[in-house]
Amino acid sequence: MSVNAKELAAQLVELVGGVDNITSITHCTTRMRFNLKNKALAETDKIKALKGVLGVADQSGQYQVILGENLFSVFEEVSNNYDIEKDDIVDEFHEEDLKSTEEKNFKYYVLQVSQFLSSSLAPFITVLFGAGMLRVITSLAVYFWPDIANSSTYILYNHLAQVPFYFMPILVAYGAARTLKSNPAFAITMAAMLVYPSWESMVSAGDPVNIFGIPVTLITYSSTLLPAIFSAILLAYLEKFFYKVIPGVLKSVFAPLCTLAVAFPIVMCILGPIGNIVGGYVVSAFVWIEATFGGLGVGIFAALFPFLVMMGVNMLTVAPMTELFTRMGYDNFFRPGYIIHNVAEGGACLGVFLRAKNKDLKSAALSAAIGAIISGVSEPSIYGIMIPFRRPLIGVMAGALVGGSIAGFMGAKAFSMGYSSVLAIPIFESTMLAITIGIIVSIVVSAVISFVLGVDESKFKN
Repeated sequence: MSVNAKELAAQLVELVGGVDNITSITHCTTRMRFNLKNKALAETDKIKALKGVLGVADQSGQYQVILGENLFSVFEEVSNNYDIEKDDIVDEFHEEDLKSTEEKNFKYYVLQVSQFLSSSLAPFITVLFGAGMLRVITSLAVYFWPDIANSSTYILYNHLAQVPFYFMPILVAYGAARTLKSNPAFAITMAAMLVYPSWESMVSAGDPVNIFGIPVTLITYSSTLLPAIFSAILLAYLEKFFYKVIPGVLKSVFAPLCTLAVAFPIVMCILGPIGNIVGGYVVSAFVWIEATFGGLGVGIFAALFPFLVMMGVNMLTVAPMTELFTRMGYDNFFRPGYIIHNVAEGGACLGVFLRAKNKDLKSAALSAAIGAIISGVSEPSIYGIMIPFRRPLIGVMAGALVGGSIAGFMGAKAFSMGYSSVLAIPIFESTMLAITIGIIVSIVVSAVISFVLGVDESKFKN
């Protein structure tokens, strides 16, 4: 649904309490995220009624306006025309930025973890998707033109495609430090130590290593996720502490020294091995699910995924997905589930499009369908169609369950990272037929059920 981006941007700024009430703004794929001084000033009902707004969510201390396809144009208008800070790296860590006035219950902590992972992994995942698709292109090139494998052009591009996977700790450390508002150089330095060539040589040699007499576990940390996140959190707190307690005249020299020197043995002897062990258990858990339930596990995950999005905890799945992929060399659970869910959303929207009579509703449903199937963005469908009308959600769950189970039982495996849409079919390589059949079945089942159930068009506004 096309909108006047400049007009919508002005309305949003006004309705969230004006520029003076906005601390900073940021965004994800479909949501503009406001950090507000006083969320009580935001006129939520009026914001929901704006043309182009798919919904509003108040999660993890942020006031989130779901804009779908209109996000980037509106965000650009706000960024260019208003003196509002955009979330980015700052020099010091501020613990209060991670606090919230919400009740400290289980849901609060789950949302905090989800928000932290979402922000920390966002830069890394973007690059990983690009590298994954680059690997697909190089693989296809070799398949159709075998001689190209000997060319330096192919070799260099293949190296580039491998870099984000090998140096994963460094990329993850950068995102985590930025989220914690600490100096990324500390986290990057410690993560680089985990993949330093001399350390790799010591691991390969297998001779005992210790720090101050404390044994160091010999582990190869390339392509790992959790050790870098744990070390970034530790460094953020140590940086804050030492910059606070060391006198100003000595701070510039001794605060960085103490931060690195104190963190190093803790990371190498405790956090690094713990992160590696936890990652191993996570992977083992999903291997057990696959062994116990077979392909049905993929279908169940895909069918329940809309509710993870609604609760704002969908990013909690990114860490185990990455661990599964890097340790097993493929992902036969999360990536198939993501794609099947998204195309099921698209199929349900197609059913609404075919059944609806209201022209604006048909346009919104078709736009959401294309976004979910081609771009892999499901929130316009969830917030624009599923939540308001509810009955199409039954189609989504049925299509995802059937299509995901078929793909799972047929052995669909993603061998590279890629976007969660039909464009990612090539990353399944030898199992492309399995995911393709799962996609087709998912779209058809969800579309048919949504068409049959229909929608109450009187609920449609804007």
